[in-house]
Formats: sequence, C-alpha cells, structure tokens
Amino acid sequence: MLRLIMLGALLSAVVGRAPLYNVDSKSAIPNEYIVVFYSNTTSDVVDKHMMKLQPMLDDSQGEVMQNINMKHFKGYGLRGPKSVVDKIRFFEEVEYIEANQVVKAMQSDCRAQLGAEWGLVRTSERDLNSDGVYPYKVNASGQNVVVYVIDTGIYLENNDFGGRATWGIDTVDDPSPETDENGHGTHVAGTIGGTKYGIAKEVELIAVKVLGRYGQGSFLSVINGVSFVEDHHAKRMTKNAKAKGSIANMSLGGGLSYSLNEAVVSAINSGVPFIVAAGNDYFDDACYYSPASVDEAVTVGCSNIKDEFCIFSNAGECVDILAPGQGITSAGIGGPYADYTSSGTSMSSPHVAGVAAKYLSSLDAPPTPTQVKEWLEQNGTINKITKIPPGTANNLLFMGCM
Repeated sequence: MLRLIMLGALLSAVVGRAPLYNVDSKSAIPNEYIVVFYSNTTSDVVDKHMMKLQPMLDDSQGEVMQNINMKHFKGYGLRGPKSVVDKIRFFEEVEYIEANQVVKAMQSDCRAQLGAEWGLVRTSERDLNSDGVYPYKVNASGQNVVVYVIDTGIYLENNDFGGRATWGIDTVDDPSPETDENGHGTHVAGTIGGTKYGIAKEVELIAVKVLGRYGQGSFLSVINGVSFVEDHHAKRMTKNAKAKGSIANMSLGGGLSYSLNEAVVSAINSGVPFIVAAGNDYFDDACYYSPASVDEAVTVGCSNIKDEFCIFSNAGECVDILAPGQGITSAGIGGPYADYTSSGTSMSSPHVAGVAAKYLSSLDAPPTPTQVKEWLEQNGTINKITKIPPGTANNLLFMGCM
C-alpha cells in the first residue's frame, strides 16, 4: 500500500500536479480538504498562494477554514468544491492535498459496573477475582432479546427492571394478581436482566407465572406456561423484524415428568433455548428430575464465591454448566428498591440465561437452541471449580467483554 501511495505521488509530480489523498475514505468530510505546503515554503510564497486562491474561493463560495503555520509543517484547511482543489494541485508550492476526515474518540464499547454483585463479576473472569468490576458490552446487553421467566411471576414495579419487565400469563391463579407474591421469580428476573443486579441489562423480561404465592404449582401449570412461551415466541419473531430471539429460564423442578420434558423439548424445537436449574437435592443425580433431565436444555449446577461446588446442588451427567448460585443478591418484592439474598441452583440458572441473552444480542441473526448450548459449553472455563462430584462437568459460565 505504501509503495502504491509513493507511486501515485511520483506520477503526480511528473505531470506537475500535487497528489490528492483519501477522497474516497468512508470518514471523509464532504468538500473539506487539508492543503499542505512543502516544509521549506517561505511566508512570501504562502502569501502569494493565498492571493491567487482568493478569487477562486469568491467564485465558488469557498473559504479557508484554518491556517496551519508550524515550524516544520505549513498549510491550511479548505472548504470548497473539488473543482477548486483540482486547480490548487497545480500550484508548485503545494506538496499534497488530502480530504479532511472525521476523528472519533478511541472509546471501547465495554462498560464497567463497579461494586457489582459477585456472581456477575465471576461470569466475566476466567480466574477468581473479587474486585467487584463487571465489564459488559454496551451494544450486546440483551437488546432485542426476550427472556421468559417461568416462575412465581415478577414484581414489575421494582425499579431495577427499568420498565423492561412485562406480564405474560398466569397459569396457576385465577383471578391472577398479576404480580409476584413470593419473591422467587423477581429475584431470578433481577439476576437475568436487572439494571443493578442483572447480567443482560437491556433485555426484555416476560413474567410467566406457573407457581403461586408459596412457590408451588403443578406439572400441568408449568406445561401451560411452556406452551405460552412457544406460542408467544413464534408470534413475536413473525411480527418484530428487529427481534434477535428468545431465552426461557426455569428455576424450578420436580420429580421426573415425561410430559413436562416433552413440552420443553417442543418449545426448544420451536426455537427457544431453555436454561433450567439442576435442583437442590444435595449431590443427587439431576437426571432424576424435570426439567433438569431434558437433554436439549442447558442444565445448570451451582458454584460459590470460593469457586467450590455448592453442597446443595444436584450433580451428574445431566449438568451441562456451572454458575454462581450461593449468596446471590437480587431484586425483591417489598417495594420499588427492594432486594434480598438467596441461594440455590435457582440463582445459578438466571446467570446463564442472562449470558445467553447477551450472546443472542451480539449476533446478527438468532442462533438455534443447539448452537446456544454449544456456545455456552465451549465458551465456559474448564476445571476451575473444586469439591465437584464425579461425573459432573467442571465447566464454569463465562462471557467476557473483549
């Protein structure tokens, strides 16, 4: 490239015309140029140049924007048509002319949240680091992505949601209070997408209430919620050209249910990745529970602030990935600024859902649920968690900013 520029300069010199640079640059400012004199050009020559230039500017409504008079660099900024520039190129004191261009601050698209909840920090670090800094990409924070929170509902009035949480359906209470009377779902939603406590700070959250005031429902109420997710996702993707996909989070579980598992698989095959909690039965096999036993879902076990496997977490070959889940502070239901601290694989799963939402928002087109699961597993940090039961994947959730 340098040789081509030099050759261009030599050819211009042969025909007595100063070279013109960067006119085709994407950042070129229309009709603005920087005219550069040879470094040994005297003040008298510059004055004569300006006298010859002025009639051209008067005829074309051009102007000299700024004079440059440094010790070893002389020239001026010109605003005017290219026809004037073409004439100036034949002035023998002109070494070259280049298009003026836009200059921007070299600012990273990464933003750092200081004093962040430890779980957020851990998802963004390959090694254990308790500095309280959570870096995330401003333009990949869940924009145009929906996360369905299949849980006890969401207290929409909590300020941490910034108006991004909406009500979807209630399959357990009729009439519905259209709020979270338990707190579990609100806590989960806060970790997924809260402004302060959340992973994906621009994501849309939809409350799919399948558990009641006391945190209980039935397989049928949960299946109805999963059915709503499948239907709502299909309609949204058809109507919203900007939609980048959806994620469903299920921080719940019960005994093995073939019907619930089949419903979840149906929604996954319809394009919705499902992130599900492994369960809290103290090292029991997650494959004995639903929806944790769904192969196509991403089943999440728990790690603590010391990078240890949580003593209460289910384990085994059905666990796909680990995420922070012990001593997690998030949004609460006691008022607009309420929060509280809780533990469980229910707290681990939303960390993964939030990271998955960020991943979707970073792409131009929605990936398949299989691709999301593969990315989460391949991008995780291997062999960092201690005290992990045999046969359990030692793969810790990770998504950096760079």
